[in-house]
Amino acid sequence: MLSLVLALVTLTSCAIGTEKTERTANAGCDAPGVSPGAIKVGLMYPNTGILSEAFTPARSGVEARIGLANQTGGINGRRVDLVWRDDAGAADTNGLTAKDLVEKDHVFGLIELSTAVSGSADYLDRNGVPVTGLTAESLWNDHANMFSFSYLFAKGTAVTTVGQYAKAQGGTRAVVLEDAVGGPTGEIADQLTASLKSQGIDVVRRIGLTTGWSSASWAADEIIASQADVIVGTVAMSSIAETLAAVRAEGGNPKAVLSPTGYNPDLLREQGPAIAGLTIWLNYTPFESQSPAIRRYQEAMAEFAPELDAPDQEVAVASYISADLFLRGLEAAGPCPTRQAFITNLRKVTDYDAGGLVPGTINLSQNRGKPNTCYAFVRANATADGFDVVRDSKGSGQWCGQLIHEPAAGNE
Repeated sequence: MLSLVLALVTLTSCAIGTEKTERTANAGCDAPGVSPGAIKVGLMYPNTGILSEAFTPARSGVEARIGLANQTGGINGRRVDLVWRDDAGAADTNGLTAKDLVEKDHVFGLIELSTAVSGSADYLDRNGVPVTGLTAESLWNDHANMFSFSYLFAKGTAVTTVGQYAKAQGGTRAVVLEDAVGGPTGEIADQLTASLKSQGIDVVRRIGLTTGWSSASWAADEIIASQADVIVGTVAMSSIAETLAAVRAEGGNPKAVLSPTGYNPDLLREQGPAIAGLTIWLNYTPFESQSPAIRRYQEAMAEFAPELDAPDQEVAVASYISADLFLRGLEAAGPCPTRQAFITNLRKVTDYDAGGLVPGTINLSQNRGKPNTCYAFVRANATADGFDVVRDSKGSGQWCGQLIHEPAAGNE
C-alpha cells in the first residue's frame, strides 16, 4: 500500500510539474487561433445546396475525431475547438467563408470537405494557412499548404496495384469503360490502363459510355468480341451493372470486374445480383475488416457523433481521416505551434496511416498529386447482399504496389 501511495504522489507531482511547464510554454504562443488551453480549427463543407445530402456525414466524421482527441487530452495539452461554416458547395461562398474564418474567427487552419475549394485555395496559400481535406478538385495538387491522404487527380503517374489485383485473379486481357465525353474519368482510365499494362495485362479496348444513353448490349458485344477477361469501369455504377448483366447474359464470365466506386449497401440493394462479384478498391480500411482501427472509429462515431445513424460510409470515414491528418499536423507543429511549422513538419512525415485507417503508410513528403500505392479490395458476394474483403496471396487485406510514370493516354 505504501508503495502505491508513493507512486501516486510521484505521478501527481510529475503531472503538476508538467502542467506548469506546459502552461508557461503555451503562454508565449501567439499564432492565430492558439491560446494557452485551446486551438481553434475551422471546418467548411456544404451544409446546404445540391450537395448537402451527400456531405451530411462530413461534419459528424470531423467532430468524432476531434471529440476523441479532446477526450484523451487534446493536442500538446490544448483542447481543439471546432468552428464550422457552410460553403453551400459554391466557390464564391467558399472564398468568403474562408476569409471570415481566418480574419474574423482567427482559426489556426482549416479542414475543407467541399467540391468548391477553388474559391479559397489561392487566398489560403498566400496567407500560409494549413488545410487538410478531400481532393475533389485538381488544384489540391498545386498548393504546398494543402494536405490530403488521397489524391484523385494524378496526371502523369499511376500505380501497379490495380493491375496486380487483376493479375492475381487470372486476368490477361482487359477492357476499360470510361465516360464518352472524357474529363476526369478519362484521366483515371489512363492511370488504370498503365496499371494493367504494368502487369502484362493487354488493354484491348477502351469503351466510351454515356450513362442513361449508351446501349449496355452494344458494350457487352464489344467486350465479348474482344475476349477480355477483366472489366474495369470508371463510369456510373448503373452503367457498370447494366453492362455486366448484359455480358453475363451473352455467356461471358469475366475473372475480375473492378470499379473505384460502389462501396455502399444501398447500391447493393439497388443493383442486386447484377453486381455480384464486382470488386471495389478503397483508400481506407474496409468496415468488414473489423480491425482495431475500424472499431476505434465506430466507437468514436457512436460516442461523439450519435446523430449519424449509419457511420459506416465513405464520406464519414474520409472526413474522420481528414480531421486526423490535421491533428497530426498540430502534433508535428510542436507545443508552441505556428502555421509554418505545421506545414513544414507535416510535409516531413513519411509514415502516416491515420492510426491504421488507411492501407499501408503514406509518405506525405512525396504524395502530393500522386496516387496512393496501397489499397484494400472488397468484392460483392455471390448473393450481392454484402461485401467480402479480398486478401492477397499472403493473407493481407492490404495490396501495395509501386508508383509508375507516364500512364498511357487515349483510346486503345
